[in-house]
Amino acid sequence: GNLGITTLYKFQEDSYNAIENGEDLVIAAPTGQGKTEGFVLPIIRKLLLTVQEAFENPGVRALLIYPTKALARDQFDKIRQMCETSNLTVSIFDGDVSQNARQKIYEAPPDILLTNPDILHYHLGWAQSRLVALLRTVQFVVLDEIHLYTGSMGTNVYYILKRLELESGRFQKIGASATVSNPKEFAEILFDSEVRLVESKTAKRGPIHFMIYYPGMRSKYSMIVDLVNQLQQGEFKTLVFGNTHSEAEVLNMLIADTGIKSKVHRAGLPKKYRSDVEDQFRAGDLPVIVSTPTLELGIDIGDLDSVVSMIVSITRLTQRVGRAGRKGQESVAILALRENDPISSFYRHQPDKYFSDIDAAYMEPENEVVGYFQLIAAAMSGKLKVSDFARHRAILEKLEIEGLIQIQDDGKVRVVDFDKARKEWRSYSIRGIGAPVQIKTGNKGLGERSMPMAAQELHPGAIYLHGGKNYLSVDFKYAPGLGRASVVPHSDRSAHTKPLYSTMPRIIDIVERSKILGLNAVYCTLEMTQTVDGYVKRETRSGRVLSRSSLATPLVYKYRTRGFAFTAPEPVKAVNEHASGKLSDLKGPRMGPAELFGGAFHALEHVLIESSDMLTGGGTREIGGVSMGDSGIIFVYDGSPGGNGASKLLFTRLDEAFIRAKAILEKCDCKTIDGCPLCTYSYHCGNNNSPLFKLGALESINRILDKVETTVDTEGYMGYQPLV
Repeated sequence: GNLGITTLYKFQEDSYNAIENGEDLVIAAPTGQGKTEGFVLPIIRKLLLTVQEAFENPGVRALLIYPTKALARDQFDKIRQMCETSNLTVSIFDGDVSQNARQKIYEAPPDILLTNPDILHYHLGWAQSRLVALLRTVQFVVLDEIHLYTGSMGTNVYYILKRLELESGRFQKIGASATVSNPKEFAEILFDSEVRLVESKTAKRGPIHFMIYYPGMRSKYSMIVDLVNQLQQGEFKTLVFGNTHSEAEVLNMLIADTGIKSKVHRAGLPKKYRSDVEDQFRAGDLPVIVSTPTLELGIDIGDLDSVVSMIVSITRLTQRVGRAGRKGQESVAILALRENDPISSFYRHQPDKYFSDIDAAYMEPENEVVGYFQLIAAAMSGKLKVSDFARHRAILEKLEIEGLIQIQDDGKVRVVDFDKARKEWRSYSIRGIGAPVQIKTGNKGLGERSMPMAAQELHPGAIYLHGGKNYLSVDFKYAPGLGRASVVPHSDRSAHTKPLYSTMPRIIDIVERSKILGLNAVYCTLEMTQTVDGYVKRETRSGRVLSRSSLATPLVYKYRTRGFAFTAPEPVKAVNEHASGKLSDLKGPRMGPAELFGGAFHALEHVLIESSDMLTGGGTREIGGVSMGDSGIIFVYDGSPGGNGASKLLFTRLDEAFIRAKAILEKCDCKTIDGCPLCTYSYHCGNNNSPLFKLGALESINRILDKVETTVDTEGYMGYQPLV
């Protein structure tokens, strides 16, 4: 039939053939390239050939899974139009669909259904679900924006696909991805099957003028505000990306203060508010949106002339910039480096490196924390046999020992303690986040944040920005599964707070031992204890410290995760040089030997984590580090409860990370003992960036690269003061 599309790109033709042949495939193409046509059209054709079968056995035959509700809704009209001439039906099923609309779907199942992983996870574990009955006929499953399923979210999707196969038997799997360096390898891990790669090399869009700006003496905030002002003089419709809630809120406040109409778009704000912002921007009534990564995906906010982004990896920047100039007009993309961080400094000196650092996407099917909850859910379907998850047998045996399930002689798995199983399954979030903390002002709910971040952002005394308004946290209560933070409006907009916290790791068990250069390193399950015990108040525009305060009652939070440990070689030479006065021309704090050793390892941990950002594509939020005083033992761990796979990726690329860490330290020409924001300081440090010893860190890294042998004393680190 004529679908209004006459010529196909080469990659669309290739995907057409692969789908015709029944192969699993992944389509890698930039945003706005017609990926959707590349999978929808061949699926329509195959569905039309089997109309008779559908008539005899009604149900959903193609399932299109999108990472977010917003994205599915955005693509829905386009897909419905493609299906119009063929009489195939399309529906959407997500958390916002009314009971009435659900009823219609149950009574007359559509040929094609759009949904998200959260809905599938929930319904596949619920024996009474009427949705699952419709999915037993599924022949095609498409995962759009597959590159987002990294870390623990990816592991969840890996299991959800397998749980769907328990109901529907084997189906053809199709992934669509933006630019990552390893699309085929990644899809093969996620789909657990052989996958054909179809790639698009061409782009249909106007030229993009790409610029990298460095703040110099200004703060990153004032630089971005200046840039937005200049873009507004040229009447450029502008999208500004901060990387966190607070960055976006602060930027929006400062831009609005200069008289420009600007609004925030981020998760955690009401849905109605967000769609109003999208509509106003599309209509041209709002010239500037400041967003967190929520707008990285293909949500349609109309045409766009410029994108200004805080520093992220090139892969994510490509996504952000992919939104500009789609109408063929020339557009501007600006990467705003930070005034004080090692990555910005690295790219300032080697900008060409930025473009070669395309991320590898990564997920860890062996993430047993995710496996534990997913296999409980799989068992609740009543269809699970051990052979379905042979490589995860150890987790099933653990569930049996805990009395949740029973493995029968024929290999079938039966749930024994249904109430406990249901409780465990209900308590679990596939988004890889800790327990939620509700934010209230008076009786009104503002939104929620997850632990352990909530304790860092909402401790008593914290200044919290939300939807362009300033709040002060006055109370924070947390009990497992239930947290509440009380905030009050706060009129002083000149300052912000940073938490002071420590993180204590404990090795629960060792999963894998590996020799990296000369380091005998261990990858392990860890129990982390985070303690927030105070905070620093800083002036927002200058970054000057105004005060330091302690919390009357420190906030303590424990969670399990995955990570690795190694022992860094001692930088004896640098410490002796300091002791003998050879470094007296360097500015900075004076330290004794224990502090110098501790400072060297602490600095090494900072630079290692910062350099890992470019290698894991995780954003430093996915990974944390702790250096155990002057023992030399350094832990690197997944920042989300349960683990997200990021530290495992770094574990496999640790030699490259040390080479980069060395470059960051050597390229920086600061003349100080402790280094500076361009090399050793970390934006995420819970110890206010002290102690740090730059030359000691460099000597230790050089000794690692010279393959000096060390081992980890897995008992002996507990008595040391942890430095994050």
